[in-house]
Amino acid sequence: MYKKLYPGHTAEGMNIGIIGLPKSGKTTIFNALTGQEAEVAEYASSKVEPNVAVVDVGDTRVDRLHEMYQPKKTIYATIEFLDFVGGTAGGKSSGSEDGIFSGEGISLIKNSDALLLVLRNFANATLEQAHGAVDPTRDLENVESELILADQVIAERRVERLEADHKRGKKTSQSQAELKLMQRVVAKLEEGGGVRELELTADDATLLKGFRFLTAKPALIVLNSDESSYGKNAEVVKQLELRYPVIEFAGNFEMELSRLEPEEAEAFMADMGITESARTRLTSFAYKLLGYISFFTVGEDEVRAWTIRDGENAQQAAGTIHTDLAKGFIRAECFGYEDLLEAGSEKAVKSKGHFRLEGKEYRVKDGDILNIRFNV
Repeated sequence: MYKKLYPGHTAEGMNIGIIGLPKSGKTTIFNALTGQEAEVAEYASSKVEPNVAVVDVGDTRVDRLHEMYQPKKTIYATIEFLDFVGGTAGGKSSGSEDGIFSGEGISLIKNSDALLLVLRNFANATLEQAHGAVDPTRDLENVESELILADQVIAERRVERLEADHKRGKKTSQSQAELKLMQRVVAKLEEGGGVRELELTADDATLLKGFRFLTAKPALIVLNSDESSYGKNAEVVKQLELRYPVIEFAGNFEMELSRLEPEEAEAFMADMGITESARTRLTSFAYKLLGYISFFTVGEDEVRAWTIRDGENAQQAAGTIHTDLAKGFIRAECFGYEDLLEAGSEKAVKSKGHFRLEGKEYRVKDGDILNIRFNV
């Protein structure tokens, strides 16, 4: 269900960076989600490069389409997970130049579409001696402080550069607009807020996109609890949900489950009151809360799920398949998965009047089946 990639390689679909303070259990969560066996240790590692893996997003609709079309290839949507080395509590602000919150680590995290913030919620005497007692709220504040600090450095440097250009007479309407926007960014960060909290126009969002601010990225929290306390942390979850969506895992337990045969894993999951694997729960959680949907392409050669953001149009969806399809876009032949399931065949879909031709501005819906007409 997963395939290993290496730094520098990319995958289609969503890309999630797993971050957190040292020994919060990031790699344990990574292993639980991907089925890999990346090294897990109580002590600090000198490793800089992240662990990387791509996992299939389970989707019963793809399974059903496979049965209907019997294609040569069936390809699920994917999520790429990147497990970054733990940052230091206090990071640069405490004199440290190591970890993901240093320059080298930040450049890696910036390529993530979203962030998964892992917070320690399990007892371990060795870790508590080195990193303090269990306190997920405190750890979240530390992680947020480091992300804000990283963005402040970039935004303040850009403000200084623009102000210097203006003093030298290099002033345009665009540079003035950018300066005002960057000053808003700096002010928000100084308040302790994130770039995602700013009200932005479409032009503002386009201008900021190239800076890849960390606090602009969608974020989720994984509360990494031990087996004995799992499901008993309602008050902690409530506090954390004031900042981000939260999902709780019993990390070590989930990691062990990922290494078992399905039948054996199901028995242990039932004992814990877990109905689905960590991977299934996280992928569906992430899709819903980060605003991703799937559309499909079907045929005898291939049935495939594609990932786009909710709200993207048919031309953007075509570009997800191939840039030539977006450039030469003419029309999208479109019908819904549910319509196909009810009708039983494409021919029946057409006879019932559910087959449509849509233009480039058509907003693609979750479960749409598309065939792009194009000319280049």
